[in-house]
Amino acid sequence: MKKIVIDTLGGDNGALPLLYGSADYMKEHSDVFCVFAGEKTETDKIMAEKGVSKDRYTVLDTDEYISNTQSPMSVFGGCDNSSMVLALEYLRDNDCAGMISAGNTGALLIGTICRLGLVKGLKRPALSSALPAVDGSYICLVDCGANVDCTPNDLYEFAKLGSAFVKSMYGIDAPRVALLSTGTEKGKGNKATKEAYALLESSALNFVGNLEGSDVLLGKADVLACDGYAGNIVLKDTEATGKIAAVMSKNILASLAPDIAESVSKKLEKAFDFNSRGGATFLGTKKTVVKMHGAANSSTAVSCIEQVLKLSESGFDTAVEKALS
Repeated sequence: MKKIVIDTLGGDNGALPLLYGSADYMKEHSDVFCVFAGEKTETDKIMAEKGVSKDRYTVLDTDEYISNTQSPMSVFGGCDNSSMVLALEYLRDNDCAGMISAGNTGALLIGTICRLGLVKGLKRPALSSALPAVDGSYICLVDCGANVDCTPNDLYEFAKLGSAFVKSMYGIDAPRVALLSTGTEKGKGNKATKEAYALLESSALNFVGNLEGSDVLLGKADVLACDGYAGNIVLKDTEATGKIAAVMSKNILASLAPDIAESVSKKLEKAFDFNSRGGATFLGTKKTVVKMHGAANSSTAVSCIEQVLKLSESGFDTAVEKALS
């Protein structure tokens, strides 16, 4: 049985989307066992409602969780019975494919360091997200919000982590690695970017140079390394642009081609729907941790489970250790 740990509390929409999505997945896949960190009464009720037998899951019973208004530092102490801490420590101490959480991102970041552990030699994990490119491929954005202040060496390690992720997730042997900057020329960017460029240029990675914000979705790279401040802006801007494009296309086509207006709009929405592609993956943790969007729905839970299992089956954890060795 493939065991997955799921922190059901702390998300914007509560536990129900995670529980319903997990139950749907378990009904379709008999080889998956879920460890839920959350309220046992509610979990048992949903599983019974969906027809999932009690031998397919267990519950780390608690009604405590780290809210988004709490300091991320609270994961250090005083929250030992929170769903996130219980999930992280279960993942640490047991043979599991990975963990999923929709809770406080900052607390989860710190929790992976102090409660789970990082790959040897790494000081901080990075948060990655897959953005859709115009040619149908994806570009792995690292970091997309976990580390807002970064050194050149951090950016270099993000590139190595992203490369390992893309190899495992998408089967690309030599991922093209780019560095987010203000221009494509070698000398463009701030001090950290320029120094990171030199590190990447002399590395064994398939480094293709700088990438401007306007080129992120053009299919020119498979990995984009950047600090979490700029990366989060790119992530949110991409999501917003997709939503706006869907609405604008529908409005424009409503009078020109009303028979296809709805279809085109829905296709654009799907292309930029991050919920359908799972969550953001923490790179550099000893075991796989996927951060779901706070407003995730049941389909997101299914996508995240698939994401964790695919990374586990591809030997992602080992690939990360090798990339940083």
